[in-house]
Amino acid sequence: MSQPTLLAGFLVGMALIVGFAVLPARQRRSAPAGRDTTGIASALGRQARTPAAWSVGFVLLTVAAGVATVLVVGGFGTGSGLGSASAALLAVIGAVVLGGYVFVGTFLTARSRGLYAAQAAAFGSWAVGLLVLAAVAVALIGAG
Repeated sequence: MSQPTLLAGFLVGMALIVGFAVLPARQRRSAPAGRDTTGIASALGRQARTPAAWSVGFVLLTVAAGVATVLVVGGFGTGSGLGSASAALLAVIGAVVLGGYVFVGTFLTARSRGLYAAQAAAFGSWAVGLLVLAAVAVALIGAG
């Protein structure tokens, strides 16, 4: 692998370690007994429950998948066989991630509105079904 790829992987790993291990541990030590903390972890937790955060996350996920697909399909430094296999793999992984994202987002939103788990699962399945239906419609329109 190239040096920038290794450096980027290292930096992302370090950011995850700091974000998930060091900061919450430091917050627990510094919190006075009996008081509710309003640190970065609870602020991020509150923000993650808002529809705006879900919308921004969806847009960022879609843009990242699009950029990755363009890089893979463009064949920047990859062989022809590896490029096509990587593109297919990226498309499958992207579809699974997007479907899971839509299902979980719809499920959690329905649960937060007071619906039972079975009702929320039905809404999540319905949203994923609409996504599949839209993909089929786009494929049929593109083929014609």
